Amino acid sequence: MKLPEKVDVVFIGGGGASYPGAFELAEAGLSVLMVDEKGNLGGDCLYAGCIPSKTVRTKILEYTSTTNRIDPEQIWQEVVKAKEEVQRIRYEHHMEEIKEHEPNLSFAKGWATILGPNKVKVDTEEGTFEVETKRLVIGAGAEHVIIPIPGKELAITSDALFAYQKTMGHLPKSLAIIGGGYIGVEVADMLSRLGTHVSIVEMMDRLLPNMPPELSEAAMQRMKEAGVDVYLRSPAQSIEKRGEYKVLKAKSADGKEVEVEAEEVLMAVGRRPRTRGYGLEALESQGLKVDKTGVQVTPGLRTTLPNVYAAGDVTGKAMLFHAAVKESVIVAKNILAGKEVYRFNYHSVPYTIFTYPEIAMVGYTEDELKALGIQYEVVNYSLKHDAQSEIVGHREGWMKILLEKESLRILGFEAYAHDAAELSAVFAAAIENNLTAKNLAWVAGPHPLTFESINYALRPYF
Repeated sequence: MKLPEKVDVVFIGGGGASYPGAFELAEAGLSVLMVDEKGNLGGDCLYAGCIPSKTVRTKILEYTSTTNRIDPEQIWQEVVKAKEEVQRIRYEHHMEEIKEHEPNLSFAKGWATILGPNKVKVDTEEGTFEVETKRLVIGAGAEHVIIPIPGKELAITSDALFAYQKTMGHLPKSLAIIGGGYIGVEVADMLSRLGTHVSIVEMMDRLLPNMPPELSEAAMQRMKEAGVDVYLRSPAQSIEKRGEYKVLKAKSADGKEVEVEAEEVLMAVGRRPRTRGYGLEALESQGLKVDKTGVQVTPGLRTTLPNVYAAGDVTGKAMLFHAAVKESVIVAKNILAGKEVYRFNYHSVPYTIFTYPEIAMVGYTEDELKALGIQYEVVNYSLKHDAQSEIVGHREGWMKILLEKESLRILGFEAYAHDAAELSAVFAAAIENNLTAKNLAWVAGPHPLTFESINYALRPYF
């Protein structure tokens, strides 16, 4: 189709950083163009991230807990089939959403190149078009970090496990993972349940090094239970072929060589903002600030150029789909307001590691509060006698709640529990709305859910 020559807003990308805001602007009557190379919405989250990985996790838990079959390969085939179906359904839904927002919204499968703050070139299968725009929103996402070691081309990324219509059809019997962050820990938890022998090689001194120590300990506890071999303080040095296997070599802190042989090596050292390959240089020459952390933005997601915004992973702020969605909506509302009315509170963004039990946190950590000089109280609560935890058979869980000393305002939350993600959502709402311990203690949560334990933990503050 022929693209419009002029629009009010162009969105680079079709992921969570783009389409919620694009829909809102189109509903408000603005002309919007959204460009994405995949030809659909959802970005990396739907293509090879949150949705497929959590479908794989859920289905593996389902099959391994309800079936007597012992053929991991057959289970993997069914898991992948289920994952593909979920992705297909969501892609179809997104196409329906695009049609619902026509004619104000135009969507192009193609590659967008920024020519300036008011002009974008779009290369599509039908041809190349130039589009003038009043405002530009950069939602280009992130890309895998590939560390420059010899043999890096032998490694796979998480795309091989989760990408739509490109997932590997064979379950590896052994897997060496470079990186003990959320991707490495989640994949180790999933595949070990199917009998894959998993090893994690991490350069830092603990798993989940960007999270509080208690959560790192919870992750290590889960890995030990899963039979995962963990090598800490061991930076990866190289990957090489040895017959039908790959060999990951690393060096431990005491100088000893670590050697892990596996069918596949997964590179899972993180993701970084995608800041090259689509013309950001044209904006940098006019004052756009970009550094190694991403495109620089204000709390209202405006860049250093007045008509250019950025949202999602490309900003390097909170590289999570749910954060990108909120950022996208903030961009739209600020564009409609004509000024920076709405701002993002990054301390209300929950982080979850989808092992089972789950690991989650939101808000400030103790180290952050100490650095800021904020007086606080700690509420530690064991889930050993929580009814829901007893029902599901995971009584080892716990919660940690941080409260401001005088006001008892909720400042932070950590948990290791079978439903830690759901619990973190409660505390995200509390932090976003400045709720206190008393506010949550007074809520009559449904029985028998773990939410009740929030009541019990905070009841002393009535």
